[in-house]
Amino acid sequence: MVHLEETLAKGVEEGKIPHAVVFATNTDGSFEYKHAVGKANYPDEEPIKEDAVFLLASQTKLLTTIAALQVVEKGIFGLDDDVSERLPELGGQKIITGFGENDKPILVDRKNPITLRQLLTHSAGSTYDAGHPLLVKLRKQQGREANTGVTVAERFGYPLIYEPGTSWQYSASIDWAGKLVERLTDITLEEYMKNNMWEPLGIKSITFWPYENPELKDKVPGLTTRTPEGNLVPFTYPFLNTGSKDCFGGHGAYATMEDFLKVQRSLLANDGKLLKPETVDMMFQPQLSPESAQALSDFMKHSPMAAMMIGEFKPNIECNWGLGGILFMQDDVGKRKRATLSWGGMANPFWLIDREAGLALTFGTQVLPPGDKPTEEMISAVELAVYEKAGVKF
Repeated sequence: MVHLEETLAKGVEEGKIPHAVVFATNTDGSFEYKHAVGKANYPDEEPIKEDAVFLLASQTKLLTTIAALQVVEKGIFGLDDDVSERLPELGGQKIITGFGENDKPILVDRKNPITLRQLLTHSAGSTYDAGHPLLVKLRKQQGREANTGVTVAERFGYPLIYEPGTSWQYSASIDWAGKLVERLTDITLEEYMKNNMWEPLGIKSITFWPYENPELKDKVPGLTTRTPEGNLVPFTYPFLNTGSKDCFGGHGAYATMEDFLKVQRSLLANDGKLLKPETVDMMFQPQLSPESAQALSDFMKHSPMAAMMIGEFKPNIECNWGLGGILFMQDDVGKRKRATLSWGGMANPFWLIDREAGLALTFGTQVLPPGDKPTEEMISAVELAVYEKAGVKF
């Protein structure tokens, strides 16, 4: 891995990334890799350590998906059950189709149920309020700033933009799934995950509230962003979790890369500690309707928002959505294999689980904007090196 570590060190030196923490393993644990490089609080010289506690942002979505699937396994709720009664703030929303006289929004009743499966696969009809022109206009009419609000209902209480199950749009629907878990179990998402996920895996660092934990609060790396000229600078403004009162299941968790990899390893080994083997198998199977799958394909190829997705996405490789992440339906020769599950987060952390190759890896950094090219180069270098070191044959 010498070349990889030289590449990451050079990336730090050239300002492509402020730091990186990489963890990887294989199915039986015979291959393990960890490495940390860079500055914990850019541009200060203090080095980042392997136990840095990263803002996961949308990497949280995998964790919340697992929690929801546990609830399904317990028989509390079904994947295809309608969530409207338990989530009336979402279930009561109509579909916005445009603006009419006096610029008043045109809202129509939905016909289809909103199911848990749709929430977990971004096919429930919702999107982020900065991700669709109709919601952008509505938000501005209401005098709201994008992506603000301290609870799930306050931040994401917007109309739907399409009939549930008939399209695809990246969204806050997994935040709603986390709220569903809370209402079905009568405890917070933090408590649920601690009792049902972290304790079985011996995890200590994953939390929605790191600054309330004296053992973790000083281990959170500083956020950075990139100037129009491409230079890294500290990011000191309010961000995703500033002032949050809810556990946001779509973006709110923090973790060390070592502990996040423990979750991935459990799924990779299918060891039964988190989910039943048949449930894990289902996570790695395509979940979208044909209409939603086509919409996902169109989104990844043509939507400006797709440029914000973390990782490397080749437009000719067919994708679907599994349960927990994007699902690659073809080999990316020399790297990930077919049926690899993967996703990332807005501050550019990234993960993948490749069951056919028997590999899991996660890459931690804290740099905005998401999907920026210098960071993608570092992620790509990590993927290539880990597959090569693990001896994966293509």
